[in-house]
Amino acid sequence: MEFTEDWFTHNIPNFEKCMLEVGAKRKHFLEIGAYEGRSTCWLINNIGEGGTIYSIDPFVGMEEIEERFKNNTREAVKGTKVISCHVKSTSYQALAKMISNKQEFDFIYIDGDHDPATTLADAAMAWGMLKTGGVMLFDDYEYPQEPTKVGIQGFMQGFVGKYDLVLQNYQLAVKKK
Repeated sequence: MEFTEDWFTHNIPNFEKCMLEVGAKRKHFLEIGAYEGRSTCWLINNIGEGGTIYSIDPFVGMEEIEERFKNNTREAVKGTKVISCHVKSTSYQALAKMISNKQEFDFIYIDGDHDPATTLADAAMAWGMLKTGGVMLFDDYEYPQEPTKVGIQGFMQGFVGKYDLVLQNYQLAVKKK
């Protein structure tokens, strides 16, 4: 596998905590924002046997990074029964189609556009597809250079009482009641 950036490894303890919360039912994952696929590859190695992971990323003007993502995920699924699906689209378009198709997920990772409105829209749209007991993990909650936190807090206020807080540090995770 080939990666040029590592914005993921320091978050592995948070992902491990989320996997414990999801438990043995780890079969269907959704990832919004994929970049080179480092988190995707980790998720492939930690999903249940025969699981499926959908990764949404438009890769606009990022042909080299998209190719690296494809190569990395192709290598990660070798020898597994995991299906990795790349959805080359904006999150809004992809999520609308997934909602229409009545897809459901055990774990959702949101690390797409850091604009607060987009983060809020991604979370609100994805929430309806998260199974009861499923976990939604947000990246960059405490990232000081971008206002991602504003969108995440908007989601939390709008959905108060519908989740339990799993963790809150650089990332934030909630479990659907």
